[in-house]
Amino acid sequence: MSDFTTAQRCLRAATAIAAITLAGIAPAQEAPTPPEAVADFAPITPGIGEGLTIGFTQLGLGVPFTEALQSGLEEAAAVAGVELITCDSKFNAAEALNCARQFRTRDVDGLVTFQADAAAAANICAEGPQVPVIAIDIEQQPCQTAFVGAANAYAGQIVGHELGRYFKENFDCEHDAWVSLESLAVGVVNDMRMDGMRQGFEAVCGPVNNERVIDSGAGGQADVAQRQMTDTLTALPGAERVIVVGINEDVVTGALAAARSQARTDNLFLGVQNFDPGNCQIWTAPGFVAAAAYFPEDYALLILPNLIASIKGEEIAPQILVPHEVITPGNMQDFYPEASC
Repeated sequence: MSDFTTAQRCLRAATAIAAITLAGIAPAQEAPTPPEAVADFAPITPGIGEGLTIGFTQLGLGVPFTEALQSGLEEAAAVAGVELITCDSKFNAAEALNCARQFRTRDVDGLVTFQADAAAAANICAEGPQVPVIAIDIEQQPCQTAFVGAANAYAGQIVGHELGRYFKENFDCEHDAWVSLESLAVGVVNDMRMDGMRQGFEAVCGPVNNERVIDSGAGGQADVAQRQMTDTLTALPGAERVIVVGINEDVVTGALAAARSQARTDNLFLGVQNFDPGNCQIWTAPGFVAAAAYFPEDYALLILPNLIASIKGEEIAPQILVPHEVITPGNMQDFYPEASC
């Protein structure tokens, strides 16, 4: 668990508020509105990238989000006529560095980079080919041409707002603890997303109680979250309303495993980032309140056309953000009618 000083908390809050203000999102009791950089998903134009080769550094295969992203990119590349070369970084900065070096020898025309350690990005950029780069969800400075991914502050705020609305209606906002399952390695993305959830809640209910910040490892890992959450619940005996917010689904799955081991699943109230309709552990949990849908299966619809345009010398927006939707038990089948948990 990470122990934040008061000064560190204030700095994080000030940074997140500034970022939210620049994005055009004002904390308020009303439901948040999306920032201007949010883009609509649109079909790929067939053959738009004919003859191009694109290298893709994948965050780590084997989890629902990245698998959906991979499938979407492969399908979109086939339509666009692009050769897609995938290198799995396995949630490891050293592996991502090796991917960059491999792509330097493969004569790629552009890169899509999804790697978890923002602090390692400069070294990875230096070792890769000097071509247009689109970063997914985690900043890859100084080489990124554009960022495609979450509208992080907004994605956090819509979940936090729904948690606040739920707690105000059901418990007059009373809760025992706020547990934030974070990934500090991803830097400002983590801060904006996680602080956004807290600020969305606080805009409705006022300050959170008994805040605990847990670092769940690079990219947010279920096994790390489970170990840390086990200790956290042990330190919260008798707590009946523990709000758990996670940077992704994996860490929330880990938190639920920890709660099951102590027969305390009913004590957790969940705010989640991303929505995988097959993740029944979360959506059937008694305390599932809200998730921000990311639609990773459609990320390629934003990534490929913009990267191809950049390869061809066209200017593209530096921020291209996902059109998030807030998902609740009441509306999940409106967005994912195939969900059958």
